[in-house]
Amino acid sequence: MKIQAEYAREREYLRKKDEYKTDRETMKMDTSHMSPKTKQFWKLERKDVMRRRLFQDDGPSNTDWLNDENH
Repeated sequence: MKIQAEYAREREYLRKKDEYKTDRETMKMDTSHMSPKTKQFWKLERKDVMRRRLFQDDGPSNTDWLNDENH
C-alpha cells in the first residue's frame, strides 16, 4: 500500500512537470507567422493556461460566503 501511494505521488509529480513544460511552450509560441485561425487557436490555448494557473483550486475559496444560506 505504501509503495502504491509513493508511485501515485511520483506519477502526479511527473504529470505536473509535463503540464508545466507544455504550458511554458504554449506561452512562448510565436504566432507572428501563423494564419489568423491558427493564431486564434493559440490565443485560446494561452487563455486556458492562464485560467488554470491563476484560478487553481488550492483551498477554500474567498467567495464561499456567496453560497452561505445565512446572509
